[in-house]
Amino acid sequence: MGKKFNFRSRYAKAGLTFFLSGGALVLCYFVLSNFSDVAAFLHDVNSILTPFYLGIIIAYLLCPIYNGSLRLIYRFNSQRMKKSVRAYTLARFSATLIAMLTLLLVVSALIMLVLPELINSIMNLIRNWQQITGDISAWIQNNIERNTQLAELLQIKLENLSERFFAWAQTTLLPQADSIVAGVAAGAIGTIGGLIDVLVALIICIYILNSKEIFQAQAKKLILAMCSKKKADEIFEFGRICNETFGGFITGKIIDSMMVGILCFIGMSILDLPLPVLISVVVGITDIIPFFGPFIGAVPSGILLLCLDPWAAVKFAIMILVIQQIDGNIIAPKILGKHTNLASFWVMFAIIVGGGMFGFVGMILGVPTMAVIYIYIKRLINNRLREKELATKTEIYEDFDKYSINKEDIFGKGSCVPYDGDRENSERK
Repeated sequence: MGKKFNFRSRYAKAGLTFFLSGGALVLCYFVLSNFSDVAAFLHDVNSILTPFYLGIIIAYLLCPIYNGSLRLIYRFNSQRMKKSVRAYTLARFSATLIAMLTLLLVVSALIMLVLPELINSIMNLIRNWQQITGDISAWIQNNIERNTQLAELLQIKLENLSERFFAWAQTTLLPQADSIVAGVAAGAIGTIGGLIDVLVALIICIYILNSKEIFQAQAKKLILAMCSKKKADEIFEFGRICNETFGGFITGKIIDSMMVGILCFIGMSILDLPLPVLISVVVGITDIIPFFGPFIGAVPSGILLLCLDPWAAVKFAIMILVIQQIDGNIIAPKILGKHTNLASFWVMFAIIVGGGMFGFVGMILGVPTMAVIYIYIKRLINNRLREKELATKTEIYEDFDKYSINKEDIFGKGSCVPYDGDRENSERK
């Protein structure tokens, strides 16, 4: 018999490396030469996997409720049931039911808070529509009587607008009637498809909540089988850091946003501003987006109040500024702690890039993703500096000489330890 081939020899590893590198180059060439087809294929795949994304996100958010409920119910049942398996099964079922009921209650509460306010706003607008149009007509009539040139200009503009409308209806609207109807039908089908995706996502969420320990164990087995002990420990540490960063940030941000919404409701109630519930919910939900969230929620709310009462919009703007100062300096640092520890520049960078690539979800998850990347880049840089026997504190490398400021007065003792390159430059000078 021939000699058995050794897959762990350096020749086998080198051959496998060359093969994979060649395959990667061929794949890159194929993707670049057929980019539009590949993009369409990835879009279809992404649409198919949407229920899985939603199910994973919902399960991740409900995980603390599920774990706490299971722990308490099992502790209660294990003392009253002879078989621990039955107690554990009942605890899993009860924890799943509690988690899903919690989700249902939260969604129902948001709908019940927003929907009545929205309906009342629309009904008030319909009731006051005649008065609003009458005021506009009276204003136009008064200005026309005072200014004949304005009347002529408005008449010309209206005639041009009428001609353009009829031309657009004949050349664009009527020929494209079929496509418009098809678009409306596609939108209705898309809405039904969205509801089906949500239903499937809830089912996937239930499976994930009840099978996450199995998935975790299978992932550990795979990593330990494919990697060395050291590399496996590094992967496990990476998973732990991601879980702590993402979980802490998302949970803390939700709690922080709820407090901002409550403060907004209290402030609007004290100031007797219109639509307090609707605007508070909008401000609280948009506050989940870091950095830009307060502006995204406050600007349309301010415009809505401006249409109803200009003075109310001014009071609302001042109130939002005060709430954001309280949140940014007191509430958010206490709740979020050091889950991200990112500078404002990198927070803004993560939001812009994440939002541009992945939309609303990217704006929320971009910050913790950037935080994890920042942790590993910081570790890599500090390890290389230690190997070269250099300091790792960032303030040591900051140059305050141009301001004639002693760094120890700002950063404390040890911040003025000279870096060798700075010493050499000062000696050359």
